[in-house]
Amino acid sequence: MTDVVEALCRFWGLPSAELKPLGGGMNSETWLVEDGRTTYVAKQVPSSQIADFIAGCEAAATLADCGIVTGRPVPTIDGRLAVSDHGLALLEHVPGLELDGETDQEQRWMGSTLARVHLAGHPAPGANASTFMSDWLSPQLPGVRAHPWLLQAIEAVRAETDPLTLTWSMLHTDPTPEAFVHEERTGVTGLIDWAGARHGPVLYDVASAVMYLGGPGDASAFLDAYGQHGVLGPDELVLLDSFRIFRWAVQGAYFAWRLAGNNLVGIDDQLENQSGLDRARGGLEGLGITQP
Repeated sequence: MTDVVEALCRFWGLPSAELKPLGGGMNSETWLVEDGRTTYVAKQVPSSQIADFIAGCEAAATLADCGIVTGRPVPTIDGRLAVSDHGLALLEHVPGLELDGETDQEQRWMGSTLARVHLAGHPAPGANASTFMSDWLSPQLPGVRAHPWLLQAIEAVRAETDPLTLTWSMLHTDPTPEAFVHEERTGVTGLIDWAGARHGPVLYDVASAVMYLGGPGDASAFLDAYGQHGVLGPDELVLLDSFRIFRWAVQGAYFAWRLAGNNLVGIDDQLENQSGLDRARGGLEGLGITQP
């Protein structure tokens, strides 16, 4: 934490900031930063993820300019959105309730907010899906070859989705329910944690949210709210299951990579990585992907 305190003073001019650990996700550490009457969030990522982190900061800033509540990065004294040497950014604090998606109302907030994000990103027909997530859905990713069922799933996903020409926009890529923060006083729902943001098929974000909500049946209110904004036509929405498979395959590759590298960021032990991999396998099996 001392490193973070010094960086906040040096790069953001906050010599008297008080930090309180917030815990992190599986890719970062975060702190609540209080400086007088102003509250921020400091976020730090490992060196291997700095490029994606900076890209996410840029996406959050751009979408904030469009009126989306994103936890906008606070520029450093010299105008940077993040300090790459420290893997550190200072973000606007987004007050409110982190959602869990267990009620129809929360799902409607989630669906409408995600649709607004995609509309703000200027959705348009993109290249075919073969270039998307090629860094994750690759047999060359460390750990993937140790799991033949995962190799099979990646092959099936690529065969089905690579030829498709779809609507692309700016994606969050990991819209978990808790990434949506609703402020009751204003009625505004924000979407935070943009470290994985990239351009890609809009269906990927929709499939991600559906995955976290437990499947289309459990996510019906989310899907209805999202669909009302007209981001995607019926011809694309019928491909949701294909991208649910895509999303579970990425989830599997991610946890296989973490297992191979003994990556314990955000967790206590390897059992949690193994549990994530097992859930991905179960999700793929539930969608009819046959595994040996």
